[in-house]
Amino acid sequence: MNKEKYTIQESMAAFEPPILIVSSFVGRGNYSIGEAFKQQCGDGVACYHEAVEDLLPSSAVQEDLQRYKWIANNLRFLFYLIYTIPLFYYRKYAREKWLCKTNLSVLEKKVRTLGIKTVICVSHRPAFWLSLLKVRTKLDFSLWGVLAEFGTNLGWRYIFWDSMNGYLSVIPQKQLKIDFPIGLSFKDLELPCRKEFFEMAHTKADKDNLLFVAGYWGQMEIRKAIDLIKRLLIEFPGLKVHVVCGTNEILEKEIRNYFSSNGYVKIYNNVDSLLDIMSNCASVVTKPGFSTLVEAHSAARKIFLLKGMPIAEDHNAAYAIDNFSAEWYSIENFKRWYTVS
Repeated sequence: MNKEKYTIQESMAAFEPPILIVSSFVGRGNYSIGEAFKQQCGDGVACYHEAVEDLLPSSAVQEDLQRYKWIANNLRFLFYLIYTIPLFYYRKYAREKWLCKTNLSVLEKKVRTLGIKTVICVSHRPAFWLSLLKVRTKLDFSLWGVLAEFGTNLGWRYIFWDSMNGYLSVIPQKQLKIDFPIGLSFKDLELPCRKEFFEMAHTKADKDNLLFVAGYWGQMEIRKAIDLIKRLLIEFPGLKVHVVCGTNEILEKEIRNYFSSNGYVKIYNNVDSLLDIMSNCASVVTKPGFSTLVEAHSAARKIFLLKGMPIAEDHNAAYAIDNFSAEWYSIENFKRWYTVS
């Protein structure tokens, strides 16, 4: 295995254009990572970025996105089963391998029309559909996967690996419980992040501005979020809390109603990027989403963690604590950092 760490720019320079980056809206962070790859394509290089949900029929989106979102919002305990029982992934793999259920004509048209020579898949979901496309159509493009978390996801075991050419990972190959095919090109990747976040690390932010990433979907409990903000405002009178609610409209509404007259609470809904908000904040309180951790660490912001989804975000949290100087959020831990920073 090659021990060298590749930057995104170095990786992109080695790929034959036209290049198609395919990410996913299952976790907005995957799309942010895709944008980081696209940014490093270089001037004059034909490079495109799409969310796989925009290239699939509604039935596949219902399974991959809407059902996943519903479980995340309503039955979070099921995530432990999803992330630990291979049957959930094998069922889809077997169905498409033997029954060819899903129509991939839109995806095929996109690849053919653009004359794509390289496809980069951020996370296992787009890798599943693109590897399946190669199996069905025999299209001649180089297909690479990108690990978008700090640990093994069972989904990577059930893609059509014979169609894959390579893999980019922030975790060394020997630490991943994935049976990579012999001959697959594996590259150790540096943190996949837009360059503006790295540049942000050179400017000192105001410790009296805190970014609270309350989740892209509905995974943050409303009462927990309100209590967290209230306690911070009581303990630190000069603190301004910037709350990103994502698509969680109920959470946004409740927080706006509760803090409507408080000028120290700034509320955002579905932002395309955390870049502008994070530039003013010295600390970030967040669940352990991969891209948020990568961006906050690259920007040299202090990271405080809230409990996230089981397995995947447990891996992310452990990695961030070991490698990013992250801490679990508590008012005591925040106070200790705040008073010495």
